Amino acid sequence: MEWKKNYKYWLENSPKKIKNIIESYNEKEKKLYFSNNLTFGTAGLREVIGYGSSLINEFNIAKYSLAFAKFLLSKYGNSAKEYGVVIAHDNRRGNILYSETAAQVISALGIPVFLFDKNNLQPTPLLSYAIVKGNYVGGLNITASHNPPEYNGFKIYNHTGTQMLPKDTNSILKFSNEDINIFKIKKNNKNIYFLSKSIESQYLRTVLQLIPFKSLEKPKNIKVIFTSQHGTAVPFAKEILTKMKVEYYFVKEQMKPDPEFSNTESPNPQDPRSFILARKYGDKYDADVLFCTDPDADRFGIEVKHKGKWIHINGNQLPLIQLDYKLSELKKLNYLNPGDFIVRSVVTSTAGDRIAANYNVQVYENLTGFKWLIFESFKHEMQGNECIFAWEESYGSTIRSFTRDKDSFQALVQVIEIVDMYKKENKTLVDVLQRIYEEIGFFETSQIQSKFIGVNAMQKMNEIINKVRTYNVGDKIKEFEIIEIRDFAKGYKNLYKDNFIMLIFDDDVKVTLRPSGTESTLRKYFDVPGTNKELTRIKIRR
Repeated sequence: MEWKKNYKYWLENSPKKIKNIIESYNEKEKKLYFSNNLTFGTAGLREVIGYGSSLINEFNIAKYSLAFAKFLLSKYGNSAKEYGVVIAHDNRRGNILYSETAAQVISALGIPVFLFDKNNLQPTPLLSYAIVKGNYVGGLNITASHNPPEYNGFKIYNHTGTQMLPKDTNSILKFSNEDINIFKIKKNNKNIYFLSKSIESQYLRTVLQLIPFKSLEKPKNIKVIFTSQHGTAVPFAKEILTKMKVEYYFVKEQMKPDPEFSNTESPNPQDPRSFILARKYGDKYDADVLFCTDPDADRFGIEVKHKGKWIHINGNQLPLIQLDYKLSELKKLNYLNPGDFIVRSVVTSTAGDRIAANYNVQVYENLTGFKWLIFESFKHEMQGNECIFAWEESYGSTIRSFTRDKDSFQALVQVIEIVDMYKKENKTLVDVLQRIYEEIGFFETSQIQSKFIGVNAMQKMNEIINKVRTYNVGDKIKEFEIIEIRDFAKGYKNLYKDNFIMLIFDDDVKVTLRPSGTESTLRKYFDVPGTNKELTRIKIRR
């Protein structure tokens, strides 16, 4: 059995302290921790922290850092040794050790490594920006984004500041499978340097110059509550809120970087539980809006006070408000051009398509994972066209392409401006969303997640998806008739093949089943258009 081979290898080669740990595992744990090697998902390598071939630890970090370095040398040759890579990390367990390990391994192959000032934790958008600004051949981020505290991960970027696509990650996996002793990988500190803090101010200056439509000089008549979920966003958010002249209050209990996420129910802004403490602050200070970023600050979530209650605006709804605002402002300024386009993921609601149609803006779609949206954007930018907005339903977006990953700070600047503008009209973003739905038709969007545990987790998810694959066009589920089946594993349009499936029913109801690329979770996405809010909600409950 494969797990026994992996277990034996670790037992024979790992340091004594680690041997003692893995010897203490029971049979079930041994099978779970040694049955597989790490593999790339939607956003890099991501798994629970621990000792074993399928877990995140300093030895696997060294293994995949070596593979990453070998790949860079094979692709860029001497340019890799001339320009080097940037490494960032967030607040998670072991991130100082992991980032230093990665730097030392890559350095040992003669590739210069640049850490941020004092190897302090930094947000994902800054890494993407820095790679392009400094003309590096790539980047590495030690983060598990919004996952629970027991997770960590390894995101890799190419020279464009974009997360790598399967063509490159598959090559890295081949290098990782070479016969080496992962416990004796060479390391040194000869080529490790620190970036100037000026890159942080350059990034913030770019955000504040290129995102707003209105003057920064005029004070905003809104009160804001902000939480970073113990993550990386605080210095950047503080600078933005101050420069935009906003009255703001931080959720103090959640502002200190903490790998245990001690004062939050969930570090994921998609989860309304991440706003529990922020709501208390909102009530105390009579705030208008609550803002929440995830630990690496690529996701941006929001709740607004409407008729005395806090309303969670989800990741399919907030982008409608952002898109509606940007397109209307561009039209006023006569800045919209033929060929301008937007990009969304295939599991994101098609409601934004209707807004774009009102402005004659083209819509393109690609797979889940922001790297695919940037890839799609690149294709059309090469034709001389401009991407107006790129987003996915998981609270991730970019408004301008100086960042090539999800960017919560771009969203923060824009949404402050939007909230302030509508408050002057005595409207909340709930009012704005209702007006948008009245114009384009109502959409009910939701997501159901089913968690799977154990060595057979992926097999169990595949069994469910394969059962769905037995349906045919014309079959009915309850009273809804299937009119189209999009099996992305077999190919859809010219997109990369991926293991998920979408059923399209009459009335343009879409239901998608997709295994998460970052955890053992089966996600079911619902996108239900209608003409009436209540009737649409009844339809989705069926």
